Amino acid sequence: MTTIFRSACALTLACATAVSVGGCNLDVANPSVIDAATFNPNTDGTTLSLSAQTNFFIAFQSVALYGGLISEELWSGAARLQTNRLAARVFASTDDINGNFFTPLSLAIASNENAIGALQGGAGAATDLNLARASMNLGFALELMAETMCAGVIQGGPQLSDAQLTDSAITRFSNAIAVATAAGTSGAAIVNASNVGLARAYLQKGDYAHASQTAALVPASFQANVITSANVSTQTTLGNQFYRITAGAQIVAPQRYRVGDPRLSIDSTRPGSTLNGVPYIVQAKYNTYGDPIRLASGLEAQYIAAEAALHGSSSTSAAITLINARRAAGGQGAYAGATDTLSVITELLNQRARDFWLEGKKLGDLRRNPSVALASVLTDPNATLTYFPSKTPPTFGSTFCAPIPPQETSANPNFKSP
Repeated sequence: MTTIFRSACALTLACATAVSVGGCNLDVANPSVIDAATFNPNTDGTTLSLSAQTNFFIAFQSVALYGGLISEELWSGAARLQTNRLAARVFASTDDINGNFFTPLSLAIASNENAIGALQGGAGAATDLNLARASMNLGFALELMAETMCAGVIQGGPQLSDAQLTDSAITRFSNAIAVATAAGTSGAAIVNASNVGLARAYLQKGDYAHASQTAALVPASFQANVITSANVSTQTTLGNQFYRITAGAQIVAPQRYRVGDPRLSIDSTRPGSTLNGVPYIVQAKYNTYGDPIRLASGLEAQYIAAEAALHGSSSTSAAITLINARRAAGGQGAYAGATDTLSVITELLNQRARDFWLEGKKLGDLRRNPSVALASVLTDPNATLTYFPSKTPPTFGSTFCAPIPPQETSANPNFKSP
């Protein structure tokens, strides 16, 4: 038997999600696999694509969480050396924690690629929203790998550069847009979300003209979310992981995020909870296992267009207009800083860090803009006050990407530099 998908917990959430898109049938001989020999794109496609989507949702949360430690959206209070090394931006290639980026992303990429392979031969593939969904989620997974890892590997192939991963993401987003557009109004959400992802990939690549053009296609009010689950049997995997970990006060809000901005919601009301004499102050943006996490939005498209204009033509007008609107949302006065390109980009990223706190974007932003001073975008280059389980914090490094873990480099016979 050839298996094209395997994930019991993912099928559970896929079934729950599929209720709103035409029902869900898991009546197969083995409920944890779909047999390629009996797979029917017309009857099994929704289950397959939503199950692969759930793998992406799991990967997104893992990358957003651990990437948030690197970019100092969160502080580590862990006793585990590897976690603290990650937060200190000092990596060892043999650290198993690197797998918290690579492993879930690899599964998300593989399952969505497998879904595409199974669905693209169907009679209605040209307008199949299941195919469009899988292509979109594959694009997001590839994009996340490019933004957060030092290099990537896809399904046991050779090592790929960030540029190669980004190009692959662009192809998948473009495919998703083509199919979802052909499907008519029912594909609008996939089109809009894919356009946000595509614009971001163009921005990361340095193709500012296409980034701006694509971002302009997204309605200002649009928003797509990562779905989470409050079900007690699956919440440790499918629930909101920021809530799960901060509910136990294991990760906390960094000092630079405690600035009274309503976009940076924190909880400082936990009496008696301290580490090394420092009171725990945790995030309060997500307060239940079922809280969704924003994946793509019209607001992000506006940020992409503004940054593309700054990089592409040094035009500051769109960025300053957006900056002032977002400063007002945060209770700040109008921007009164310097108006040279670097200064405006710095302030734009400061506002972006506030708007998209704990949404898996900041690490890519920092890597894309290495000339911006870390201290200006809510990131302390030296972490002068931390929750490390040592009175003396480790020496901080400057590595803002996770290496491919040894489980891959030692087991993959095709692994080599591009």
